[in-house]
Amino acid sequence: MNSAIQPNGFNEDYSIDELEAVELNAATTKGLAASQIRFIKSRVIDANEAISTAGSAIYAAAQALSDIKSDVKNKNWTALTDSGALQMSGRMARDLVSAFETWMRDADIPENALAQVSTRTLAKIGKADAGKRVHAINKIKKGEGFTDSDLTKILGNAKSPTRKLLDEIFKDAEVYVKKESKENKIRKFGEIYLENIRLKQEVKALKDELSVFKNLKVSA
Repeated sequence: MNSAIQPNGFNEDYSIDELEAVELNAATTKGLAASQIRFIKSRVIDANEAISTAGSAIYAAAQALSDIKSDVKNKNWTALTDSGALQMSGRMARDLVSAFETWMRDADIPENALAQVSTRTLAKIGKADAGKRVHAINKIKKGEGFTDSDLTKILGNAKSPTRKLLDEIFKDAEVYVKKESKENKIRKFGEIYLENIRLKQEVKALKDELSVFKNLKVSA
């Protein structure tokens, strides 16, 4: 397969000090000849430099796009991201700018670490509160990779709009129940108990119908 980007091949120009700086564990070098170990170390240096270049390119792209956004009206910016002129999706372009303007511009992130984070996650970090944002940035700086799942763990108990609405409903219901008389509570408990039984029966019937449908679909 042809590509505009071609590997340089085995680089014999690395000094002994550069090669020795690459630490390989015993499991990696077990049974290998000295020439193979030198080859691996050379390729490791190539790979690491490429990752750093990728991170630098991500930052440069974000900065260039931010410059455009700051110089034109929002409708022009949105039109550009959806025009196909950029060699990335509109969402990726908008995520890069969002991340750049909310935190990347002022954060000292190692290039190799930046390359290991998706643009979607970079944008989400900018929407987190200050303390959790700093926590996420510090994790990224370690260069061990940082995923959307890692960010979710840092955000912790952040509740969705639906969860917040349910919590409010439960609180209102709790206040209402406390105001009810003992007689009304007993009466309504009976009504709720019977309604619960009815709903369980309906759910069971729906599950049975779904099971029959799936069986018919499989046998068809």
